[in-house]
Amino acid sequence: MPLKIVYLLIISILTLLVGWLAARRLRKLQEKRTERIRTTDIPESLPQYDTPKNIKRKQISRLESRFSITRWSVLLSIFGFGATVALLPFIRHISPTLLPVIMGVTSVIIGIAAKPFIENMICGMVLCYSKLARIGDTALVDDAYGVIEDVTLTHCIIKRWDSLRYVVPNSSMMTKEFVNYSLNDNERWVIVEFWIDYAADIEAVEAIAVETPKESEYFANTEEPRFWVVETAQQAVKCMITAWATSPAEGWMLGHDIRKALLPELKKHNIHTHQYRLNTSGF
Repeated sequence: MPLKIVYLLIISILTLLVGWLAARRLRKLQEKRTERIRTTDIPESLPQYDTPKNIKRKQISRLESRFSITRWSVLLSIFGFGATVALLPFIRHISPTLLPVIMGVTSVIIGIAAKPFIENMICGMVLCYSKLARIGDTALVDDAYGVIEDVTLTHCIIKRWDSLRYVVPNSSMMTKEFVNYSLNDNERWVIVEFWIDYAADIEAVEAIAVETPKESEYFANTEEPRFWVVETAQQAVKCMITAWATSPAEGWMLGHDIRKALLPELKKHNIHTHQYRLNTSGF
């Protein structure tokens, strides 16, 4: 058997062995950390806005995403290095004048073809380990509002509120601005604005406004709702209700419940909005 073939077989076997050992080591490390998450009790002293089961599930999903990207990066590096070593004996047979040309052309081709992949791979690792975008986070990317469903080797998948998937390259997540509503915590400050007529009793409006959020199951009782007069326009007074919700999704539902309960309460106390007065002035 020619020595070159033996050399290729040895390098191939060593490369596969090193790749298998690295993948096995990463898998065991992932299993160890996953088991630690499952067996660790969540301290009761910490503020919790989700069940311990869901919190652990999100932590495991984020861990799987980080290890998936790390595993692919390590394996690609090992196989790339093995392929380079395997080709070394064949390089010396190439003409010294032709070798720089071949290496230059090959580098340019590989650089152009692999640039998006390498760029997205590095950005994916940065996103995972810097915790800028994690699985389960609620984010607004461009005009897509939803939950980050997966962070892969090359792109992020955002599940929108209407269940459509918005795919964003990892490099775009690193270079463009986006809103992560879950970066530090999941709490959401909900703001509901409405207009009232100048003839309305502002004290009565405030009493109704601060009680309306409390009727919703999505209200986070961490702070009392607040009422603000934010603008005095020519035809009406602009008011605002603020209240806390435990998550961005529940914040949307809290805003819906506030508006739904506020309208009949204002009507019951004969408090007119400027829209109501303008629509009925001709009758």
